[in-house]
Formats: sequence, structure tokens, C-alpha cells
Amino acid sequence: MAIKIIAEAVSNLFKPILKKKNSDIRVINMHLTIGDKSYNCYEDDIDIEEFSKTYYEMMKEGKEVKTSLVNPNEYEAIFKEEIEKGNQVICFTMASGISGTYQSACIARDIINEEYKEEKVAVIDSITAGFGEGLQALHAEELVKEGKSFKEVKEASEAYKHLVRSDFTVGDIKYLLKTGRVSKYVVKFVNALNFRVMLKNSEEAKIAFAGIVKGKAASIRKLFKTVSEKIDRSIKQIVYITHCSCLDDANELKDLLNKDGINDVEIYYYDLISGAHIGPGSLAVFYKAA
Repeated sequence: MAIKIIAEAVSNLFKPILKKKNSDIRVINMHLTIGDKSYNCYEDDIDIEEFSKTYYEMMKEGKEVKTSLVNPNEYEAIFKEEIEKGNQVICFTMASGISGTYQSACIARDIINEEYKEEKVAVIDSITAGFGEGLQALHAEELVKEGKSFKEVKEASEAYKHLVRSDFTVGDIKYLLKTGRVSKYVVKFVNALNFRVMLKNSEEAKIAFAGIVKGKAASIRKLFKTVSEKIDRSIKQIVYITHCSCLDDANELKDLLNKDGINDVEIYYYDLISGAHIGPGSLAVFYKAA
């Protein structure tokens, strides 16, 4: 029996990235609405580079963006489809503390495992989002390619997720206001003084506060310093930088990392789903910590 790795659209695993990685990970589309137009990310046939650029520009212009969760019925249908192909499934979701998709996937998992009277589906709470989830899914797929068993991949994935770091800064804290994570008074204070908020994933499967710095340049240097101090230098790994339409900032961070001997760095647009909640100008970096 084969093992199929599944991730959500929030994993940042755009089709061109999967092709580049020679990856067969199945990415579950998530629904995105801009104004009165809806998209299925990432099933729609779009140029992801051009669409991402336009998407974040529309956010800057004040266009309303809405995202929707994957519901249990959708998960159940996808899991069953893979099982009927002869696969067991390991599914990664974004952090349970910031989204209900983990709970939805678990409901579908329990229904299916009970129906088959054996473990056909495992669900991993990535305790992060964006490429943090994608990085974990790619790691799991590598284990599958190495011939690891379902149990081995599941257990290794549960351990690995605690080693993946997601560090980021937001361009404008007002987008966090919409999520209920900050108050309007904090937004006014931070923006008035040109502060940048630093954030990270946490063991509680939530987005955690990691500090405040003065200005964009300082936030990029802070991201670099954090990676430099935390990264596992004993292994060969790719560091992933994602950005919400601020490529110059991403390249500046990459240059700092390269000068520090961290040379294997890839830059992509930030995923469209969780990107809706942090907004244009945000910058993130994902890697395995020591």
C-alpha cells in the first residue's frame, strides 16, 4: 500500500514549486474571494506570479478579501478518493490554534478510520502555516520516497514539526486587526511610531509575538539574526523566504543569509490564503532549527 502526502493550499506549495521539487504532494484547494469574484486556490489555471502580484496590490487598494475553510465533507471525499486508489493518507493542516481546518480534517479522519476499522488516515497539526506547513509535507514525502512505513512517516512528522521555525514580520499591522489578534489602539500606536511587529509560530499552535523593532530595515535584520542563531547548520537544507509583494525585502534578507554562509535559499510569493491575514509588505522565513 502506498502513502499519499496531502497538504492544504495554505502550505504555499504552488504548482510550479511542486514541479520544481518533482513532488507528488496533493494540495487541497481553498476558496478565496476578492470583491465579488471567487477563486479555488490552487486549482484555478492562473499564473501564480502575476496573480500574487495583482492580489496584494488589490489588498493595498482596499479590496475586501475573504477566505474559507476546508470542511469535513471535503476532507472525507478527498481521503476516500486516495484510499480507493490503494493509498494511506498523511495530511498536514495549518496550526489548530489559528484555523479550524485541523478539526475538520480530524473529523473526516475519524469517520474513515472507523469505517475501515484500521488507520487509513493520519492528520498532522503543523502548528504553523505557509511554507512551514509545506516544508513539513515535503519532508514527509522524502521519507516516503526512502521507503519508510506509514507509522514511521507519521511519527517522524510529529517530531519534525517541532523543529520547523516560521519567523515573519508584517508590513502593516492593520491586517492582524481583522483576525482579532490585535486591538485598533495597538494598530494606531505601532503605525504612528513606524514600528514593525515580529511574529513566529509557537508550540501552542498559534502565532506568537516575537518583539517590536523600529522600521522595515530593522525587521529584515532581525529576521536574519534569528535565522542565523536558530538554524540547524549541521545539515544541508533549503531556507524558504516568502513575501507579500515585497521582493526587494526578500532579496535583502537572502543576501544577508548568503553572507552568513546560508547559501541554499529560495524565494516565493507568500501563500494567498494566510497572506490575506497578514497583508502586503509582509516577509517570512522558514527553516529547520537546531
